[in-house]
Amino acid sequence: MPRYGASSRQSCPRCGREQGQDGTAGAPGLLWMGLVLALALALALALSDSRVLWAPAEAHPLSPQGHPARLHRIVPRFRDVFGWGNLTCPVCKGLFTAINLGLKKEPNVARVGSVAIKLCNLLKIAPPAVCQSIVQLFEDDMVEVWRRSVLSPSEACGLLLGSTCGHWDIFSSWNISLPTVPKPPPKPPSPPAPGAPVSRVLFLTDLHWDHDYLEGMDPDCADPLCCRRGSGLPPASRPGAGYWGEYSKCDLPLRTLESLLSGLGPAGPFDMVYWTGDIPAHDVWHQTRQDQLRALTTVTALVRKFLGPVPVYPAVGNHESTPVNSFPPPFIEGNHSSRWLYEAMAKAWEPWLPAEALRTLRCI
Repeated sequence: MPRYGASSRQSCPRCGREQGQDGTAGAPGLLWMGLVLALALALALALSDSRVLWAPAEAHPLSPQGHPARLHRIVPRFRDVFGWGNLTCPVCKGLFTAINLGLKKEPNVARVGSVAIKLCNLLKIAPPAVCQSIVQLFEDDMVEVWRRSVLSPSEACGLLLGSTCGHWDIFSSWNISLPTVPKPPPKPPSPPAPGAPVSRVLFLTDLHWDHDYLEGMDPDCADPLCCRRGSGLPPASRPGAGYWGEYSKCDLPLRTLESLLSGLGPAGPFDMVYWTGDIPAHDVWHQTRQDQLRALTTVTALVRKFLGPVPVYPAVGNHESTPVNSFPPPFIEGNHSSRWLYEAMAKAWEPWLPAEALRTLRCI
């Protein structure tokens, strides 16, 4: 099945079935454990690195320190916590078969979330407040995604027990068809002739405006993002967050972005601007759609204010949605879709983009 993320704050029904009522003996208990495992893995990845998990390998090559390597470090901790050291391959595949069957029923999201919060705290994935907030943000989406698209038992057990029990490859469902036209022979590049026209391109990316940035706060707090309200004051031996920003676990205040953009005039003129997204802050554990849209419209207005008539070609970053990395395909409709985001982007970027680009943006 194709894998995707679902972007939604619409809760699934909170009315799970009693154990054994659905005819799958023992499946409900296994269902919670498997779903909690998947949710905790997703949270660990979201908080430690925000690159898109389900991107094609050919499009976004992952370094040895990327998601697969991180998963292989995380999974043994789950085995230790749950005492799965003696879990056999047949039992594992039976377990995930029961989970897949159980997910055809109406899962009790609240119960899954409660256990996932405890697991997040137990594994020290994040501070307790962050664990609670991010589970509540992700739980509905994780249930919906797993119900629609779940790892096969062989893939799940290959992840947990190793290649002797199955093959786990997050990129296995991606297939790229190449054209039948023969590849042309390589040619050495030809430098432009002296006096040839030159284009000056401004590249903007990862502005990450933090609405809650606060000067003087602790830049090395316990949360994944610091220098903000709630980070607390630093110890007397360390300085607090600076006025313009801090080279630490911090994003930028709006005044820094405004200063940056206002200073680009003398550096111009530019023929065009490539703006490759990631506008909101890294507070991925308690973002709302309103937060994301505020970041989009506020920073877009600044870019337009200071760059004026220069053509800007914006792209969608993985932080634009909430939950982070959540971009369901077009066939997902209703509150689970990302139409709320794409429509707002099309409206904000309409002065820059032609009609065809706006149409494709709305139909991503």
